[in-house]
Amino acid sequence: MNKIFRFLLCCLVVVSCQANADSTQVARIKTAQYIISDSATLPPPDAKWQPITLPHHAPKPTERELIGYWYKASFDVADAKQDEWVLFQQLVSGGEVYVNGALIGETPSANEKIQVRWYLPELWLIPPSALHPGSNEIEVRFAIREPFTSFGEIDIGPEKLQRATYDQLLFWEDTSADISTALCLIAGSIIIIVWIRRPKEKLYGLFGLCVLFWGIRTYLLREPIVSTDILLYWRCGYYFATAGFIVLISTFLLSFSETSKPIFTKILIAYWLAGTAAFLIFGFQARHFIETYWLTGLIPFNLYAVAHVLNYAARQRTHNALAMGLAIVFALGLSLHDLAVQEAWVSWPEIYLMHLGIPAFLLVMIGILLDRFLDSLALVENVNEQLERRVNLREQELKYTYEQVRKLERVNAATEERQRIMQDMHDGVGSQLFSTLLMAQSAQLSQPTLVGMLQECLDDMRLVIDSLSPDESDLLPVLGNFRFRMEARFRAIGLNLEWHHRNIPDALNMEPNVGLQVLRILQEALTNILKHAQAKNVVVELVSTPTSLRIRVADDGVGFEIKPQSNGRGVGNMRTRAQKIGAELTISSLTPGTEVSLSIAL
Repeated sequence: MNKIFRFLLCCLVVVSCQANADSTQVARIKTAQYIISDSATLPPPDAKWQPITLPHHAPKPTERELIGYWYKASFDVADAKQDEWVLFQQLVSGGEVYVNGALIGETPSANEKIQVRWYLPELWLIPPSALHPGSNEIEVRFAIREPFTSFGEIDIGPEKLQRATYDQLLFWEDTSADISTALCLIAGSIIIIVWIRRPKEKLYGLFGLCVLFWGIRTYLLREPIVSTDILLYWRCGYYFATAGFIVLISTFLLSFSETSKPIFTKILIAYWLAGTAAFLIFGFQARHFIETYWLTGLIPFNLYAVAHVLNYAARQRTHNALAMGLAIVFALGLSLHDLAVQEAWVSWPEIYLMHLGIPAFLLVMIGILLDRFLDSLALVENVNEQLERRVNLREQELKYTYEQVRKLERVNAATEERQRIMQDMHDGVGSQLFSTLLMAQSAQLSQPTLVGMLQECLDDMRLVIDSLSPDESDLLPVLGNFRFRMEARFRAIGLNLEWHHRNIPDALNMEPNVGLQVLRILQEALTNILKHAQAKNVVVELVSTPTSLRIRVADDGVGFEIKPQSNGRGVGNMRTRAQKIGAELTISSLTPGTEVSLSIAL
């Protein structure tokens, strides 16, 4: 273990020495001279050059809107044939860069038509032809409209080291800002859409507006070139978005900390709109007041809201509250840094960091909202589990109840079926046997009459057995048996019985009770023909349609007069049976004979 520790320590020392060795190859210029001049050429050495320490921040003279500046500094070169690169960590106002009077690079600077503010590092090659051994001079010329001039340190060194530093600065100063802006605009829009769908979630709406306003503010701030024709409106939009963000974030923090301050919110909104309107009315004459007093005046309001959040976090001691408190402190620290740099309260490089604070705050808030969503999801899952258990229990109860109902239905159905069979046997076969028995006991029946009555009893019993067979729900086989028996009886007395059918399907499924009533009606019609019609020919016709079955019985007998009040029990029984099964029975006279027609809905 000790050997490993010593090896790692040696590697760390070697890396540190290598880094120090590399850093010594870059010369950083920290002193320079500057002069206020609109001259297109470098002012002579005896002009009013003023020595300064870099980075340099100084207020711009107020007598003119656009002021020109020249900066110059010296640096030494040991080998003029070696490539040297110059790195400006931030050339805020752009400008033209010269080395020993030779132009090596140029970035647009402010003029009568445009306003510029660059947040990019600049890296240029110094041509060997522009260098000479020993002392060399670098000069920079630019013009500004901003209240302060700002000029940072200058690095001279080889491309490899300068390029690495340039890439790092470019990422933190430009790429990260672009990512932050896009993230805020997209996330803010999505959150607002969620809030529109769920307007009761006030925090979503406030937070979405905060993020959206910050994205707009960052986009406006980092726009490098703005036409002077729209400069007033661009600056007004920047102030509106910046102050609006502070107002909304303060209101959001109070809502998050469960503090209701309607008067505080109204004062903030009035302060916000009044300052924006004042700048729009008075223009750039009010810029000093807006940036020095009005924007700074929003800080106490924001600190008041932050204090409530920190107090809320201390009281609640939850992860969400503590994370929100830390994010607010972090963002507040970065905002104070940017304000101090912008107003030149400190001599730090003019590098702005607030665009890094809001994404951090955004991530914390997304984590909090995600945590709330997961809590809601867990609650919903718990409710669903309870509901599922209740549904399963209810299903078991319903299943048990259904089984009991089915048992009762089966019992009732069997009871009703027994009663129906008993009633049918009693009214049909039983009644006929009883009547036959009485007449036989009184010796009033001849043998042929007794045989006929017993044959009717036997036919009726066979009808009941055939129609109530549990394996036979098709009417056609039962009709076949019935036809076979009736044809034998008709032939025995010399009557011609014909069966015709049209469109009869392979099966005519009916309930047993319905089939029995159909057979009884058909039996009654044929029996009446045997007893009373004195016919020679009888036709039974079956016609099937998709919706009905029609049975027609016609004879060429003597017929009879259709009188509802005088018809015998046979016709009445036929009508009653047809009514029970919802069929339509029609009896009509022919010339000669009678027709009985039964129509059954399928």
